[in-house]
Amino acid sequence: MSTLDRYVAGDISKPLLIFCPALLFLFANFTAIRYLDRVASGLLPADAVLPLVLLGLAIALEILLPIGFHISVVVGLGRLHTDSEMTAFFACGISPMRIFRVVAVVSLLVALLMACLTLYVRPWANGLRYLLEHQAIAEFNFADLKPGHFYENPSGNRVLFFQAIDPDSGRMQRVFIQTISDETVTIVSADEAFHQPADDPSAAGFLVCIRARTYDLSPSQDGISQTVSPELVVKLDDPDDTPIGYKRKAAPTWQLARSLASSDIAELQWRVSMPVFAFLMGLLGFPLSRARPREGKYAKLFMSAVSYAVFYNLHFLPKTWVEKGVVKSIPGLWWPNLLLALLIAGLIWNRPGPAQQKTAARLFRA
Repeated sequence: MSTLDRYVAGDISKPLLIFCPALLFLFANFTAIRYLDRVASGLLPADAVLPLVLLGLAIALEILLPIGFHISVVVGLGRLHTDSEMTAFFACGISPMRIFRVVAVVSLLVALLMACLTLYVRPWANGLRYLLEHQAIAEFNFADLKPGHFYENPSGNRVLFFQAIDPDSGRMQRVFIQTISDETVTIVSADEAFHQPADDPSAAGFLVCIRARTYDLSPSQDGISQTVSPELVVKLDDPDDTPIGYKRKAAPTWQLARSLASSDIAELQWRVSMPVFAFLMGLLGFPLSRARPREGKYAKLFMSAVSYAVFYNLHFLPKTWVEKGVVKSIPGLWWPNLLLALLIAGLIWNRPGPAQQKTAARLFRA
């Protein structure tokens, strides 16, 4: 690599060392606030916040690295344009395609890093995140629940709400429980409730409801069935009853490659298409970086952010189609990247011609 190539590659890479850590810092704050809210609600132990935030950052790199690199290319090459260094390159006989080759090489390196993230790091981080969240459920303590919050069990078929806690007895006051079983919805409204531990320490135990009113709603029967009980015992889900199960986001890539399920095919194509997307976004930064001297190197940031948002979100539409079996694996998730490649080719094709470059070179010499 020549001195010029290293100079251009350095100008492209330096902003990435600023933008990417800044984006990671903002994402870490947002994620920490979300987890701390669960800690305040009693749904998550405080010592699990930091590992979950770090794992979230490893997963978020799939999103933040391409946008950080794309902006880095636009800002780095934009500075060369606004400082007339690009005009100096043209005056010395350096063609724009040589600059483009440097951008392509750096983009390829970023794409290889993205491939490692999406194919290996992201599934590993998701698997560990699911495990930590499942352990938090297993270590769940009923005494940590706070009034005024809705609590959903891991299987998602039961919701608990209570309005207050009696300061003397510690019992929950004005309790609401909704349970969905098949097509039947059971609603329990109780004046008081308290947690009764099971004999087995690993079991979740029971919730004893005092002066409870039970309402059963089922499509198979007319009206609402109502039952009044002085004491109603509700069995809680044990942690072992809700295993982690199969999570395609945490499945190894080789396992997805052997699967014929449409959802697994969509996940595999997503992992493979993201490095290609990162490579193309780096190339897109080359034509978008053209700026006049008075525009400034940040003039095209808005257009860059919009371009990234459009093409990144465009991947979700075919992903949903493939998951539901509406679209086959071909074209699958490949056509958004094909559209992006055609856009890049069109923008580069319309770059300033040799006559304009010679005029710029004569003006620079003058």
